[in-house]
Amino acid sequence: MYQKHHNGQLSIEDFHVPFGGTLDSDNRWVIFSSLMPWEELEATYAPQFSPTTGAPAKPVRLAFGALFIKQRLGLTDEETVEQIRENAYMQFFLGFAGYSSKAPFDPSMMVHFRKRFSKEELSRINELIAERGKAMVMDAVAARQDDDNSDDPDAGAGSQLSIDDFVKPADWPEGKNWGTLSIDASYTPADITYPTDLKLLNEARESTERIIDDLCEQSSELRKYRPRYDRGKARANILRVAKQKKPRRRNIKATI
Repeated sequence: MYQKHHNGQLSIEDFHVPFGGTLDSDNRWVIFSSLMPWEELEATYAPQFSPTTGAPAKPVRLAFGALFIKQRLGLTDEETVEQIRENAYMQFFLGFAGYSSKAPFDPSMMVHFRKRFSKEELSRINELIAERGKAMVMDAVAARQDDDNSDDPDAGAGSQLSIDDFVKPADWPEGKNWGTLSIDASYTPADITYPTDLKLLNEARESTERIIDDLCEQSSELRKYRPRYDRGKARANILRVAKQKKPRRRNIKATI
């Protein structure tokens, strides 16, 4: 069961901090809270649950926000929960009304949170966040220009940033690149594994089998040339060695 929650952003003055004071408006989690399309997220998240039956589900802001914190900081599920429990800014980002020292959920819930958002939805959300971030930058630049111009129109001439620095000009040449691309080498695909002789050999075997099967389906004359060997036995030999933590050289050689 899912009950819709009010996703309106609390002000940092309304957020209850038991040890006194208020939150810093320039903190990154405070800024992230205004960038997130919470309403669009709930429109995608809520239909996955029954409105009347079942135990109440966690709010979309808590579910997606926890995934964002985990991915942003590169934490484990357990460490993500601990960081949220200890950090008032993260709790503000997740929509809490005030700081609480209790764990917001069990770390095992992170598995269920990940199942609620498809790759297509995450891609669309990423585009919305980028658009909001661009709009915030443009508003900040425009506001700073207005403030500077109101004080002294001639001050800082030639060095002042303008909105044109962030928006591609209309008369820009079609085949010419515009802007600057920043690349971080620390972000690499997670599905790349270190190749070994056995793994490469097994992948070549499977690929060759698919090619042979496709050729035999296209022409009945080629079926008589199909090699005769037990594919299941070949796969079993690979798995037997792959499951060994430190296989001996002679076993690897025999498998090859």
